Amino acid sequence: MPHPSEEQLLRYSDGELPGRATSQVHSHLKACWQCRTNLEEMEKTVGACVRYRTTVLQRHLPAPPAPWTDIYRSFVEIDAAVPTPSFMDRLTRALSWPVHNSKKWVPVAAAVLVIWGLFYRYRLTPSVQASELLHKAIAASDSHPAKPQLLRIRTKVSSVTRRAGSDQALASNSSDRETLNSLKTLFHNANYNWDDPLSARSYSAWRDQLSAKRDQVLEERDSYRIRTDAESGDLLEASLQLRSQDLQPMEGRFEFRNRDWVEITALPDDAEPPVSPIASAAAPAPEIRAASPVASSNNIAPTLAAPAIGDELRVLTALHEIGADLGDPVEVSRDSSQIVVSGVGIAPERQQEIQQAVSSLPGVVIRFTESAPADAQPQPATPVNPAATDIPQVQARIAEQMGGRAHFDQLAAQVLDLSEPLMSRAYALRRLVDRFPVAVEAELSPQDLATLRRLQREHTAALLEQVTQLEQTLKPALKSVSGVGQASGLSGASQRLALQPATEDLFQSARRVEKLLAVVFGAAPADDSANTQLPAQLLSAVTQLRAKVEAYDHLLAKTER
Repeated sequence: MPHPSEEQLLRYSDGELPGRATSQVHSHLKACWQCRTNLEEMEKTVGACVRYRTTVLQRHLPAPPAPWTDIYRSFVEIDAAVPTPSFMDRLTRALSWPVHNSKKWVPVAAAVLVIWGLFYRYRLTPSVQASELLHKAIAASDSHPAKPQLLRIRTKVSSVTRRAGSDQALASNSSDRETLNSLKTLFHNANYNWDDPLSARSYSAWRDQLSAKRDQVLEERDSYRIRTDAESGDLLEASLQLRSQDLQPMEGRFEFRNRDWVEITALPDDAEPPVSPIASAAAPAPEIRAASPVASSNNIAPTLAAPAIGDELRVLTALHEIGADLGDPVEVSRDSSQIVVSGVGIAPERQQEIQQAVSSLPGVVIRFTESAPADAQPQPATPVNPAATDIPQVQARIAEQMGGRAHFDQLAAQVLDLSEPLMSRAYALRRLVDRFPVAVEAELSPQDLATLRRLQREHTAALLEQVTQLEQTLKPALKSVSGVGQASGLSGASQRLALQPATEDLFQSARRVEKLLAVVFGAAPADDSANTQLPAQLLSAVTQLRAKVEAYDHLLAKTER
């Protein structure tokens, strides 16, 4: 500390400094001869003044005219003269204060009542209503046990049907099994029961474990909708729709912090899987059918002919022209007499566009649910604490290369936004190949086959453009921390793949890029194998994906006739 002033030294000598200041001055005096000398001189001066007053001044002072009066004794006499108020007097005075001071306490009391009313209305009341509805729904479910529900599960890029309690109940192919396994992991990480996801019991168990939440209860026509926003955990928001008649779950929507969402709809037990997106409470939908054959003279009802494969392709082409095959929850199925275009949660304006696109085609039936669920609001990419300790180091290196965390977050949002349309194209290509395998292609006319190839080429060209843009965005940010990714090229065996295996290989490569992007930029937790080489792996995977898309485009060109 600097040298203390004379005032500080004098107060230190008199013991008037605070404890902290006393310790500081004391420590300073131990090491400073100058201040110690000043203090000794001040003490000598004070001592001389005291001696002068005692030996010289007091001898020449006259005697006091009278002794000092004891004022404290007068205070005691005054207190004794005033009577002590009784308990009733004090109580009366306390009760009369609000009457005589209404201008002071009435505004305060009114403000307190308003604040409490708002808190009860927006915080306590919805939570109480949600808990009460869920308990009643659980009791109703226990009193009328039924067999496991048939569920339609829809995500951004896929749709699958299963029965509650069994993951593989209707998973007839590897794609559905992979989708169900991914969703199972997603719900398990969010501590939500995947075996019976569309139930009041599972929803209540997840909701009760939240340390902080915000509930909302909406009363819709013939149903209640409970919505819960969580402030922690992998599951950001969930909603459950209960039928008001018997409180049975009808629909659920789940939005996760990694920007994925899942919609689950209860289907009637007699629903056929191809038309499963249609909810039991759907409104009558307009139907557009092909002209039926003329009835015979014996008045026997005519039988509609089964739609040809080319008719289904023309429906897909019409949907492709308006972009309804990328992200829109539209299902196209074919039964013995018609082609069904169905969907759940589509906005009315989009429904009208789809109807106008396919209404002129023969043998088409359009079915949509009566009410669409609330549109999902895009959520900012929230970094998730990864399991591997190397990921934060990788992100810190990338942020340092880019000039700060803000630039890193901006890049993360940009590349994650690019990955969504990229995966939509990859899914669209795989759906076309699954719907039109080699055996089905053989039944197509040359014109229909050319149409199919045109759809595949357009998806491939858009996919190549998106992969190239992603590669150009990533290279400047990651090259210094990983080196520029090199294309390993495709092996001779890969180049000779048939169209269907090549499509699956391309799809898996796109999935790998999507997963690496999510891990590197904090949108998904890392697995145990994550390490500091992830940026190099990501660049290499993007470069390989671009090479595979180019090879796939050449393969499509060879298969055209």
